[in-house]
Amino acid sequence: MISRLVLKNFLQFEHLEMEFDEELNILVGDNDTGKSTIVKALEMVLTGRIGGRPLETELTPHWFNQEVCQRFFEAIFAGKATPPPAIVIEAYFRDEASLSVQKGKNNSLALDVPGIRVEIELDSSYAAEYATYMGEPDKVVSIPVEFYRINRTDFAGQNVAGTRPLVTTAVIDASTLKLQSGTDYYLRRTISQHLSPDARAKLSLAFRSHREGLIKDPAFTAANTSISATRTTMSKKNLTLATDASAKSSWESGLVPHLDGVPFDLIGQGEKSAFKILLALDKGGQDRHVVMVEEPENHLSHANLNTLIERIRDRIVGQQLIITTHSSFVLNKLGIDKLRLMSGSTYTTLSALSLETKSYFLRLAGYDTLRMVLARAVILVEGPSDELIVQKAYLQKYGHLPIADGVDVISVQALAFKRFLELGAALGRKIAVVTDLDDDSSDAKARKRFEDFEVHGQIQGFVGKVEHGRTLEPQLVASAGPALNTVFGTSYGTAAEMAKALTAGKTESALTIFESPISINMPGYIENAIEFVQ
Repeated sequence: MISRLVLKNFLQFEHLEMEFDEELNILVGDNDTGKSTIVKALEMVLTGRIGGRPLETELTPHWFNQEVCQRFFEAIFAGKATPPPAIVIEAYFRDEASLSVQKGKNNSLALDVPGIRVEIELDSSYAAEYATYMGEPDKVVSIPVEFYRINRTDFAGQNVAGTRPLVTTAVIDASTLKLQSGTDYYLRRTISQHLSPDARAKLSLAFRSHREGLIKDPAFTAANTSISATRTTMSKKNLTLATDASAKSSWESGLVPHLDGVPFDLIGQGEKSAFKILLALDKGGQDRHVVMVEEPENHLSHANLNTLIERIRDRIVGQQLIITTHSSFVLNKLGIDKLRLMSGSTYTTLSALSLETKSYFLRLAGYDTLRMVLARAVILVEGPSDELIVQKAYLQKYGHLPIADGVDVISVQALAFKRFLELGAALGRKIAVVTDLDDDSSDAKARKRFEDFEVHGQIQGFVGKVEHGRTLEPQLVASAGPALNTVFGTSYGTAAEMAKALTAGKTESALTIFESPISINMPGYIENAIEFVQ
């Protein structure tokens, strides 16, 4: 199985070194952070193909990291001699006896382990042509991949192109599910691999006998008699019909899988996706299968996704599963500690989370986990009214809602603060905690929720002044004053009356303030929290 992946100058990664869990890896990140790039790189190095097609036929200048290419072109334009960019993709395997033939130090980390390396570099046999091309730098607009070669070797230094892989791979993209002839090549191959050699041989014989028997059918004979009666060929040869006896017409391509009597290409996209994923996981790890699934949540309802995730958890035996997802449900149910959060040119894991926190997020059904994972910074509040007021305060201060700056405001129950703060600390997120006072005399009780996490420097709690009240509503009255009468169209004469009215309808009052075009003075602790995350 894969223990590590190293990328150099490939797509958005100038350099990446990622370690993998031997059983399950969940790649999460915003769009264009590299999740699909990891899957592509693994397919390339493990199979010598990309999208099912040979690397040599798909090689493009767009595979090279843009920043690296830009520096290369600038050096060329400045007249500086600089080596052409090269791409390196390395898959490091766990040091097991069955993979010893691929063991060696032919890798960038000089580790004596099994593995495979792909290097895309200038072919020295084209050195003269390359020099001529680069001799006119004003005409150089892209990497001349026509002069490049692709080397795919194991860590022992042996060429592995065209050899049988020791670590086989299945790549399932649930977002596209490209099909051909009723079902795709991978599905046909997987079904075939689930049959014993004896069963495959008998099925092949039965299929060939069926084709040969068709030629003797009276309808077939009559058709050929009719066709051969008209001689249209130049040499007056007889034209007849016959079944295809070539290898491309084997039973794998001639027979179409059915589910409950419905051809596979006619069933729903969600069922197709789930079927292919589960079929791949049914192999039981007998051939060291690595299964990569892109966005398994595509085309599935919440209930069916739940069923699929439960079955995935039950079937990961002896195999390594790599999943990319935008679904918090998938992330929670499979285990947040298996997360690889993609961000920029690096990634983060959460393996250090406490068992209690892992258990909490495994049970969490909502999408708040992913919001925390994907946000640049977070403001945690205690309820929907606090969330609305913080959003309004941010809008007043910056002219747009916090999410536009990558800041998410998340409402969390009081008992869950610790779990979200532990997750945020592991992610390195900047977090402001906005909370009510819990007693009349001090903020000591309220601060218990976050004071243990403030040592990280990225997390800070904010509470109101004791003299302004214990909850949000009197704090608002203390800061905004009579302006609230204008917002609500009321005429309360005292702060106590206004605070009582706001408290009676907490969420409705907060929504009215949020939707009002009138700006008000916000409580200082909320303003301070907003400045902290900025």
